[in-house]
Amino acid sequence: MYKLEFQNGVRFGKGNLENAELTFHADTLFSALFMEALKLGMEREFLGYVRKNELLFSDAFPYKERRYYIPKPMISYKAVKDEKKGNSVEKKRFKKMKYIPQEYLENFLKGEYPEEELKEEQKFGVHSMKVSVGLRGNEESEPYRVNAFYFSEGNGLYLILAYQELEAVELFKKLLDSLSYSGLGGKRSAGLGRFEYMEHEMPDELKEKLQKKADKYMLLSVALPEDQEMEKILENASYSVLKRSGFVSSETYAEQQRRKRDLYVFDAGSCFEKMFEGRLIEEREGGRHSVFRYEKALFLGVDI
Repeated sequence: MYKLEFQNGVRFGKGNLENAELTFHADTLFSALFMEALKLGMEREFLGYVRKNELLFSDAFPYKERRYYIPKPMISYKAVKDEKKGNSVEKKRFKKMKYIPQEYLENFLKGEYPEEELKEEQKFGVHSMKVSVGLRGNEESEPYRVNAFYFSEGNGLYLILAYQELEAVELFKKLLDSLSYSGLGGKRSAGLGRFEYMEHEMPDELKEKLQKKADKYMLLSVALPEDQEMEKILENASYSVLKRSGFVSSETYAEQQRRKRDLYVFDAGSCFEKMFEGRLIEEREGGRHSVFRYEKALFLGVDI
């Protein structure tokens, strides 16, 4: 497990500069690590580990000091045990929650989620808007707004890493170290997205959930199964689909910046009875070289 501590703001958006998200997805991390691998001449080694499932990683999830949050499972639940009929405030709070502390997963599934936790707003930091001015040649400057998220002291994001060989871990650390200076997300030239990282021992209860056989399995990363698997995987599944798009980061891909092909994937928190590996998709779309899309699955066991 790796904890990322951001000294400045972060901007993980959905295309609109005024929208800023709290976390980033595994495919975003892969693309950023791959760019660092290209700089260091380690891209073949990195791709090899990922292709063979010898190096997998989760989406980034928030932590508050020593408390680690996971996605709210997409499974039927009760907001609070013995909930009073018509308590719309609690229902709205429960519906609005994106993450739950990992130690309360079983309580959540039994409808025994602590009421005090429900009342506590999940504040990991604050959104802050600043106005910048873009200068383009002799054109008149135009101000624009950029919304960034700033984590409170002691809070940040963490990643779960799955690996088979220590060599793969060492490579990951080299790439993550390089990435910590480059930064993640948007507006990196303004200092956003840079971080310090620390390797931490995973809590035992979380480690057990990752390794156990269970009634259902919850995705901890955006992922996409092979077409021929889809029908079986969707049996008794509860899931959310996420559109992934954006621009190709490589400056050598084409003369002008090109958009990636739209891809619809299962979001973290989706639950399935059957696990799947996912894909590393290779695209070219008229560019000078291939573009790789990371849609590999990392699961956590969930007993209903």
